Amino acid sequence: MHVWVVAYAFVPGGPILRESTHVILIVMMGLIGIGLASMPPVDEKYVKKLSSPAFKARRKMINWKLIGLVLAGALTYVTRIPLEKPKPYHPEDKIMTAGIWTIHFALDNDMWASETRMRDAIRELELDVIGLLESDTQRIIMGNRDLTQSLAEDLNMYADFGPGPTGHTWGCTLLSKFPIVNSTHHLLPSPVGELACAIHATLDVYGKHVDVIVSHNGQEEDPVDRKLQTTEIARIMRESPNPFVFLGYVVTKPHMGNYHILMDDGNVNDIDPTDDDRWCEYVAFRGVKRLGYARISHGGITDTEIQSGKFQIVDEAELPKDIYRRIPESQVPVSQRYPPQFYGEGVRKHRYHVFDEPRYFN
Repeated sequence: MHVWVVAYAFVPGGPILRESTHVILIVMMGLIGIGLASMPPVDEKYVKKLSSPAFKARRKMINWKLIGLVLAGALTYVTRIPLEKPKPYHPEDKIMTAGIWTIHFALDNDMWASETRMRDAIRELELDVIGLLESDTQRIIMGNRDLTQSLAEDLNMYADFGPGPTGHTWGCTLLSKFPIVNSTHHLLPSPVGELACAIHATLDVYGKHVDVIVSHNGQEEDPVDRKLQTTEIARIMRESPNPFVFLGYVVTKPHMGNYHILMDDGNVNDIDPTDDDRWCEYVAFRGVKRLGYARISHGGITDTEIQSGKFQIVDEAELPKDIYRRIPESQVPVSQRYPPQFYGEGVRKHRYHVFDEPRYFN
């Protein structure tokens, strides 16, 4: 039932119980009621035992143990508070490396938890900002894990998650090395299918406000939803006065359908219009200098790759007029390049793919 309330369009029975948490609660409380009604009569001997001096002394000892556990838990929490503020990887060049990744609830293709490998990939790619889609693991079937907190602590990043599990979405997470000045959670228009989530955040990037959207549109089966959702995202981007980076899941082919709504109506630039081999994930930008673009294989963690854009924060007068001029890596300073270990076979099955190398621009 926890799957059905946010069901994909292709999940059997999904549309019947989608957004029906109240049905889950009614069934759950009904089963609890049946259990209470079927309890055996109270044993009088057990009632007398509860009032004995020996049991009262034992209960007092149990209370002290519980207090000790609470104090130990509080101490553990204090020791996990980061002592250093998050720092971007290349502040000397005012670089912001951003990425988008659909992680399928941090369960890999063999159904093992993949937080550790995700953490290592994000760290080694030197991602300052990343959006993680399908990241709501705070459900019974996902073990009620707090994936966002775990990654934020290990990577020393600021974190935002939303809308929450009660919003009936698959979950959007934003991790950032830059302070999150403001954040708004959106339930995008979804009159037909599953609810779509979006986080619109303003980051303090080297003293300049830069907006980021992390979003997950609906599925291929619901074209009306996807059009309305893309239209709303475009409105948010168009009305923002700040530089903007879009990191999202659109479900469209390049230069077709909702692509034009996103790019043209949203007043943003596709990170690489010549990349015709895309369908779900897209990266777009406005008001920042684009330096590079890379596609990194998923490494068996999900069935969806990592897409990344490397940007430089500059004054408006320094933005290039020809934003799509490609340059070879040899002309790019080392501090502005993507890490070399992902060439060829890569590491842990993560490698540059599709182009087999990052693309760089000037």
